[in-house]
Amino acid sequence: MNSTKKLALVILAIAGLSGCATTRTDLAATEAAPVQVSRPAQSYGSMGGYRYRRFIAVTIVPAS
Repeated sequence: MNSTKKLALVILAIAGLSGCATTRTDLAATEAAPVQVSRPAQSYGSMGGYRYRRFIAVTIVPAS
């Protein structure tokens, strides 16, 4: 194995062990946190002759 392949293997191993993309914590149903999502608003905006849809942030609290 040359040094480039060893370096690539080390980088992939570190990324895999760090859990940067796979770390996930599941909350119990009683400890569910509120979730914030984007929803379309009732009105449209206008810029340069074009209409665009406005979005607002809405917090959803799961039913307990």
